[in-house]
Amino acid sequence: MRRASATSTCSGGAGSARRAGAGAATLLAAALLLALLAPGTALAREAAYGENGGEGAGGLVGSTERPQLLLIHGGSFLYDDPTFEPLTRGPAVAAGFVPHYVSYPLDNLPAAVERVRAEARRLREKFGLDRVYAYGSSAGGTLAALLSGQELVSAGVAKAPVSDLATWEWPTGRYGPEYWSALGVGEAARLRLSPTARPERAPLLVIQGRADNVVPPSMNETFAARFSRVKLWMVAGGHTTDRVRPFLITRAMHWLAQIATRKMGAKREAEAEAKEKAEARAEGEG
Repeated sequence: MRRASATSTCSGGAGSARRAGAGAATLLAAALLLALLAPGTALAREAAYGENGGEGAGGLVGSTERPQLLLIHGGSFLYDDPTFEPLTRGPAVAAGFVPHYVSYPLDNLPAAVERVRAEARRLREKFGLDRVYAYGSSAGGTLAALLSGQELVSAGVAKAPVSDLATWEWPTGRYGPEYWSALGVGEAARLRLSPTARPERAPLLVIQGRADNVVPPSMNETFAARFSRVKLWMVAGGHTTDRVRPFLITRAMHWLAQIATRKMGAKREAEAEAKEKAEARAEGEG
């Protein structure tokens, strides 16, 4: 995530500026040392991830052993959401995830679906299914639900997803009757890409505001009732309830982290058991 830099001037001449710079450098070094000495803190994890988080030169040492989290913004499939990353990065890192923010094509729903699917497959191939998860909000929640439906992730969270694109009326009232054609989908494609019309193979948590006037609560009540894998949290507030109740994001990340811990633990146990059997066979053959 890019952060704005700020510069300031102060009186006192070049000597004062050099002393101030030296003092700032000392404080920065001390802060980094403290972070390294306390690797379990959220601050240390955020520092270790670097500016961009996730993989690459700024990635956390040992990040390949951590669960990977795809984070998918909302915006009616038309816009980016500048509030999404600031709301979700801290809770994701604090829960132990390596965050991967997905940029998908706007104004093209089929291309957006393919983009998030491709990113999920890429992470699965690199880290394994048991280490890949998804969190999405609104339109991004729809995309996260599609990933969990295909079990391209081990589990997902969808905040106020449009689970039934075929019956969603709000955008035509907001953007006009050409909304769907502008996204490149007709009625058949809207039904085909609706999470409620597809299997849900992996666990999915849906967070739905009771006063949501963008995505009707009844839509996700029907979605959750249709699939045993879908867990519904009905909460206070409207479509952007997570902005005023950020603890909902923290709870959702904790829910995902519990699943990740169980899956990764089960995999380690299976690997240890397989190793013991292989060693026993080798001893018997010897």
